[in-house]
Amino acid sequence: MISSVRPLAMCIFLACSVAHADDMSLSTPRLAGIDNFRDVAGITHPYHTANDGVMRAGVFYRSNALTPQRNDLAVLEQLKVTTVIDLRSPGEVAALADTLPANSNYVNVDLIGNNGAFVIDLSKMTTNDVDRMMEDGERSFLTTAYARQGLGEVFRELASADEAALFHCTAGKDRTGWVSAVLQTIAGVDHDDIVANYVVTNDYTATRVNATLAALPASMRDTYGALMGVRANWLQAGLDQVIASYGSMDNYLKDGLGLDQATIYVLRGKMVRYLTLPAQSEFKGNAAEGAAMLNALQASPLSGRYTAYNYFLQSAIDQGTLAGIEEQVGGQVHADASSYLLRQPSRLYDSLAPVISGQGMQNEQSLVWLQGQSGYLGTDASNEARSSNEHTNGAMVGATYRFSDRSAANGGIGYSHGSVSAAGGDVKTNTTQTSLGARFALNSLDEGLWFGIQGSAGYIDYQSDRHLGSGLGTAQGDTQGGYYSGRASLGWLANTGMLSLTPAIGVQVTHLNIDSFKEIGSELALDMAGVNDTQTSLTTDLGINILSQAVGSWSLTPGIALGYERMLNDASTNSHGTLYGIGVDQTSAYGSKNLYKAGIQLRAQYRNVTVSTRVNYLTADTHSDGVSGLLDVAVAF
Repeated sequence: MISSVRPLAMCIFLACSVAHADDMSLSTPRLAGIDNFRDVAGITHPYHTANDGVMRAGVFYRSNALTPQRNDLAVLEQLKVTTVIDLRSPGEVAALADTLPANSNYVNVDLIGNNGAFVIDLSKMTTNDVDRMMEDGERSFLTTAYARQGLGEVFRELASADEAALFHCTAGKDRTGWVSAVLQTIAGVDHDDIVANYVVTNDYTATRVNATLAALPASMRDTYGALMGVRANWLQAGLDQVIASYGSMDNYLKDGLGLDQATIYVLRGKMVRYLTLPAQSEFKGNAAEGAAMLNALQASPLSGRYTAYNYFLQSAIDQGTLAGIEEQVGGQVHADASSYLLRQPSRLYDSLAPVISGQGMQNEQSLVWLQGQSGYLGTDASNEARSSNEHTNGAMVGATYRFSDRSAANGGIGYSHGSVSAAGGDVKTNTTQTSLGARFALNSLDEGLWFGIQGSAGYIDYQSDRHLGSGLGTAQGDTQGGYYSGRASLGWLANTGMLSLTPAIGVQVTHLNIDSFKEIGSELALDMAGVNDTQTSLTTDLGINILSQAVGSWSLTPGIALGYERMLNDASTNSHGTLYGIGVDQTSAYGSKNLYKAGIQLRAQYRNVTVSTRVNYLTADTHSDGVSGLLDVAVAF
């Protein structure tokens, strides 16, 4: 008879730094006094997993009891092992306590119960008896409530570990082997690799086992040798019982061990780095940039923890889709907002052109005007970007003064509210703006060649909301900035009997500056870089006014306005954001070098009061279309 002292007890009943994913070899150190120490990620190479994943090294380690020799403790500390989970019974711990790495958190979770004590008579057992006993031990991890409760605690502790965690029992093979097999199953490791990892204990412990067997009588070596090692069928018995008792590993984890989905996802996030995300290779443009950032964030503190990002990503892996988040996460709306703001000074000039010309005014006469502005521009989605929509409402008040036949000047101040929507985001801009300009004629402002300069500047209050969905919250931003812009124009006014024609060409230059800012409100809120862009364009315009008609006391003048604008630099605008040092660039939906404008207008004049209304249609060669409307009221005195 041999009594089951500590090591034997564990053997029988036992439920006994993250590396980059492209590291294709493991170099886990061998420890002098802890011979069954190894990385759960693999033996010589990290295991590949389902869904194009690779196990991360340095996350979870498994071993036998911690009886370090020589520099073993220093090695564990270098590996950043700060959590040690001891799966042994209190009696086993009392007989051989762990020697722990410095500053480590020790947790003891007994998986056996009954203090781990029992007695067996090896002289009456065959290797087949050992087989059956050890298979029953593996099955008990599913059939015994005590073991299930303890295992649930073990996996929750592993999920909560801040750095590397080590779990062990006495020999590091059965209880430890089951925990390791369940972790590898959660990770999506192939079944054959899981079993191979289980039985490699025989290689790691061969020297110690052989020395022990050599000291035993020959008649005991077969059965005791079987007990000190592991066999594939032992683990398989436990895995088969998972299906028999619960139908799947997922049901075992949730119904048997009481783990919630978030904890399972945290464990998988800690262990696995996915090389590609669902459909990532198929994405283009902004979506590809967003997916790349979601992928890269697996190396950030958001991954493998109880975060909305980790839950979303692991769900996306299971569902095989990123659910459109790849199109929203990069902040395309900020690029669209910059594009919108760069184009607004040119639209402002188009709006003011009729009231700042000085035409039809008497010398030394003033024209005080009030203008309401409204506009919309929509851009269809493309391979590069999601669709965007721009809305503008504003008002300007100002005056134009005609000095003489050949010169006039103008000035105005106003407010404009802009709204840009794209890729789940909204940016609202409130701009206080001023405009100053002058026009000079060769002979007369009412006929012939003229030259004009017009400048504008504005202060911009910028607010954004990006609704990310999938539990990722809303990223909010707030900043400010400004713009200044100028246009130099050369035109001609020609009068015929029935029409007046005003062709003009010009150069518009706009500089936009938006301060950098940090979004808040979401784990995926970005640190947005500032904007410091200049846009230059050539413009051509043709105004056609038809002969005025008297209607009662009013004089009505219908007209047509045609225009074309050509961007000289890159028409697309980019934004740049970062999160945990990971950059993401986005391109605006609007990216046309060519913008075409056509509108109709009607001017009604009664004595010194003029009321004008205009409706314009805009289209660009990037599937952008829009309309704008204006209403002017002007009084001359």
